[in-house]
Amino acid sequence: MDPNTKRSFEILGLRENASAEDADSAYRLLVAEKTDWGDVKEINWAYECVKQYFSAKTADGSPAPQAYSPPEELRLSPSSHQRMRGSGRKTALVAVSLIGVILVVFAALLALKVIDPFRTRGTGDLSGIIKAVKPSIVTITTDGAARGSGFLVSKDGYIVTNAHVMREKTGKATFSDGSVVEVDLVIVDPERDFALLRARQARQYPHLRLGDSSACSEGDTVIAAGTPLSFETTFTRGIISSSKRSFPAYKASFIQTDAALSPGNSGGPLINLSGDVVGINSLKISGPNVEGMGFAVAINDVKRHISGRQQMTDADLSRELSRVDEKMEEMSRWRDQSSAAEERRARDRMVEEQWERERRRREFSERVEEANRSLREQKEKEERRIREEAEQYRSRMRNQMEARRKALSECLYSANHQYETAWNDSCRSMNLGTQCRLPYSAASILEQRLMQSRNECFRLYPQ
Repeated sequence: MDPNTKRSFEILGLRENASAEDADSAYRLLVAEKTDWGDVKEINWAYECVKQYFSAKTADGSPAPQAYSPPEELRLSPSSHQRMRGSGRKTALVAVSLIGVILVVFAALLALKVIDPFRTRGTGDLSGIIKAVKPSIVTITTDGAARGSGFLVSKDGYIVTNAHVMREKTGKATFSDGSVVEVDLVIVDPERDFALLRARQARQYPHLRLGDSSACSEGDTVIAAGTPLSFETTFTRGIISSSKRSFPAYKASFIQTDAALSPGNSGGPLINLSGDVVGINSLKISGPNVEGMGFAVAINDVKRHISGRQQMTDADLSRELSRVDEKMEEMSRWRDQSSAAEERRARDRMVEEQWERERRRREFSERVEEANRSLREQKEKEERRIREEAEQYRSRMRNQMEARRKALSECLYSANHQYETAWNDSCRSMNLGTQCRLPYSAASILEQRLMQSRNECFRLYPQ
């Protein structure tokens, strides 16, 4: 047994002498309980390796693996075997019955598509989803030039793309590994921008599952795949902006997404996080003021074409292909009208914004002028108040100075009068009459008193 096979037996929880039926039961139980995309891929790989191992065993004529026999140390003794025979049979019957019920329920759920071991269950493993869907993405070429993208929807080679991508009855499809197959146009529906192709080479092709576009909701994460600008097998991620849009040129419902779309993405699949196709990337709206507006044809609108696979006659194909050009022209006119209307709206918005800016500028200027006027008034009022207060202060000071000067004069006059009176009294006391000449000692005393009185006046009434 090679290392890969041993590893596969370990992943499935099998012993080396397990049978093919044991492997099948273990695989079904494991995929029923696992939800992670990575675990499911690993279990699928292990199961394929084990199937190849048993197929090789049968092919070379060697005997099938024997049923499991427990090692010697785990075997029961005869006496123990006899004692436990009855209970062992009951336990085995219960276990077999339980396993049978589980297998029946699992098979019923599979039949009703309640569970699907190959679904990613929306785990968001983008790397795993991209690796799984990449082999099914193709580049559509007609007249020697790459026109867009497409994707396989069946193992016998049916390919879905846009009608505006496949405008010829024959072309080529290039896979991500570089292989090329010739393709023929089977169905074209201009009303839904849909085309179904069939590969001429018969083989087993990888293909994508078709999802339910009616289950899409705003905010769901999606992946857009295709060949934008000749960069083969490119993937971009975004969210669903709207699950139902319409355009006057088409009868199909469109899913709006902000996943980056470029020329060449047309015809590629829009994939959800379960790896299912929910739309066919068809068009985008672009412009200097537009970002992230891509649209995909809802897959539910074209499922009847995919499941029916009714080959159209050559005349019908020619007629419908001519209508594809008409639809493209109609869509171009709509875009031009929408662009013109958008330009008019943009110009109107610019004019309105300019008027609004001018109005705000005038309003601001008026507020500034009013504020300046108020400040000037306040300044003038404050200056008048200061001048009045200064004048009042100067008037008070003048009055005070005049009062002090008058009081000083009166004080000095009184001091001089007292000095003269005292001098005359001293003269009369000496029988010398008035205004006599007093001795030096008496005159000095009187002059000292006069000086003291004058100093006291200057102290009381400073100037």
